[in-house]
Parts: sequence; C-alpha cells; structure tokens
Amino acid sequence: MSTADSANNNKDDIPDVCANCGKGEESTSDLKKCAACLSVKYCCRDCQIAHRPQHKKECKRRAAELHEEALFKEVEPEDCPVCIVRLPLLETGSTYMSCCGKVICSGCAYAPVYDDKGNRIRERTCPFCRTPAPASDEETVNRLKKRADGGDAESICMMGCYYGNGHYGFPQDYSKTLELWRRAAELGHAEACSKIGSAYYHGKGVERD
Repeated sequence: MSTADSANNNKDDIPDVCANCGKGEESTSDLKKCAACLSVKYCCRDCQIAHRPQHKKECKRRAAELHEEALFKEVEPEDCPVCIVRLPLLETGSTYMSCCGKVICSGCAYAPVYDDKGNRIRERTCPFCRTPAPASDEETVNRLKKRADGGDAESICMMGCYYGNGHYGFPQDYSKTLELWRRAAELGHAEACSKIGSAYYHGKGVERD
C-alpha cells in the first residue's frame, strides 16, 4: 500500500466526533485533527488536553509510523527545469543556482544563453531566470543567505558545507555545520542526512558513533 493510500484510509477511519466528549456529529467542520498523529479529532483545545493522558501512548506510536512513512517513501528523481531531462545522479552532473534556487544539469549550466531575439548573451547568465552570475564571493554568499533565510534546504546544506570547510570567508565551525545540516535534513534534504551520518561515522565535529 502506498503512503497516499494509507493516508486516505486513515482519513476515512477517523470518526467525525470529538475523541474526548463525543460531540461534533452535527458540526464536523469545527473538529480539528491531532496534529501529531492525525488519527483523532477534537472539538476544542480543552478536550484535547483532557484526552491527552489516555491518547499519549497511541499518539506517539502513530506519529512515529507517519514519520517513518514520510522518511522512507520513494522519491522520484527530479528533471532539469531547463531541458526537462532527468538530472544526473553524480554531484558533478548538476549545478545549484543561488539566484532562483533551481538545480539544473551541467549541460544547461554551460550551454550558451540567448535572449528573446535570438542574440547570444555574452556574460554568464542563469539559463532559467536569466539573472547574471555573482560578480564576487560576497555576492554568492549573500544570495545563499537570502535563500537559506527563506527556508531553501539546498542553500542551508551548502552553507553548512562552507562552515565545515572554511570556504567563502566562513570561519570553520563544525558545530554550526551540523546545526545547518540538521535544519536542512528536517526540510527533507537527503544529502544533508547523508552528511550528518558521515560526520558521526568519522567523528568529525561530533563524538564518533
């Protein structure tokens, strides 16, 4: 059964009544699901608090199941947004554009870019959003910080790498690196999860475990 099917079944199985007081059949639109497990509904905050002692164990169990389903669901590889061809698996086969937050294949990254009249644009320009490439390391960092502040997982992961390697003027700080990688991982960034695992495996910035 797929995650979507499981979610639909869970939705159908939830009674349209408050799990604490049993009310709500006549006004189901006012019922709110438990945000953690999504398996019960409540008519108000007071009922949710009152029901917590008997719901706590089951809530944690179901929330863990939902987390596992989301963590291990099959993710379809992305396509390059410019040529619509599947992105290469090798890291060197694609490039992250800090201007628009798109990951494009290296072929599109290095291919000539033309304007709407067919004239070749001489300066390095993003083939997706047509923004000129950063003129300095400072501009590169500022673009990454701006996207990271907006919750872009790729930018957050890259900034973690810069702290780890001391690139672009960042002070080498493994604690900051892991903090950023964890933040990116929470946003679903697979590479950040891999880097955290590698850090613990090699004992880099943390106790080896």
